Amino acid sequence: MKYLFPLIAIFLFAGKVSAKHEIDSVYLDSLKNIEFQLEGLSFNIINGQDQAERVTSCYYFIQKLKKALMVPGSFDYEFPLLKQVRTVSIMKPDDNKFRLFTWNLLLDSDRYMYFGAIQMHNEDSLVLYGLYDSAKYLHDIQFETYDNRHWIGALYYQIHSYKNKRKKYYLLFGWDGEDEFTNKKVIDVLWFDENDRPQFGAPIFIVGDEIQNRLVFEFAEQAVMLVRYDENERAIVYANMVPSNPNLTGKYEYYLPDGTYNFLRYEKGFWIKYDDLFMDRKRHAYELKKR
Repeated sequence: MKYLFPLIAIFLFAGKVSAKHEIDSVYLDSLKNIEFQLEGLSFNIINGQDQAERVTSCYYFIQKLKKALMVPGSFDYEFPLLKQVRTVSIMKPDDNKFRLFTWNLLLDSDRYMYFGAIQMHNEDSLVLYGLYDSAKYLHDIQFETYDNRHWIGALYYQIHSYKNKRKKYYLLFGWDGEDEFTNKKVIDVLWFDENDRPQFGAPIFIVGDEIQNRLVFEFAEQAVMLVRYDENERAIVYANMVPSNPNLTGKYEYYLPDGTYNFLRYEKGFWIKYDDLFMDRKRHAYELKKR
């Protein structure tokens, strides 16, 4: 694992290049050429025959991605080839403040190492922050706030933004292939400090008697767990996971969905957890009928 540290370090970058809202044809050709190389490298990061090949591909992928994101106007380039192969997640929030790249590297231990970058979209500059997967070195991650160099690695699949007291928060929904026995789903929150630097985690989730900075769900590798923000419900909805046998409580490789869904509703600055979405909907309908 020692040779992975230089690989992480090459994304240490926060620089500025000229920002443009339209991509010049010369720059567009350059981006297309770089993306063609990124497509092949991203495939090898997951599908390379051995770890050395996958790590090498990840190294060059980071180098090429940095080069692409420093091209003037690159913020508006959609990277269609990368989106098509689906090995890299590329997401923007509704306010276009930044663009978020995440991907994972398959290790021989059947674990994944996660990588990411936040490309900021400013009026006069583009700033890039690398994200460094530090989850294995951190403790009590549900209750801490971290910067981009101490990131809880995940492959993000949804962003939901909202405001509280004039401050913007971005809920991040991610997947983590923990190991050969379990997977994880993560609900994190991204916000920016007074220097406009990214911070992950905030005490905004109320689950029972606890206030948490993020939510982490672990479950059986073969199971599928729904976790996402639902626009219709205006709530975070997630499947209730239970052990296949009560005697297996706490052994997450046996946790499966039981067919019910819990949810978190936004109330006065907090996301508060409630049980059984459909029963709550029935109770609400009954109360409206009584009026």
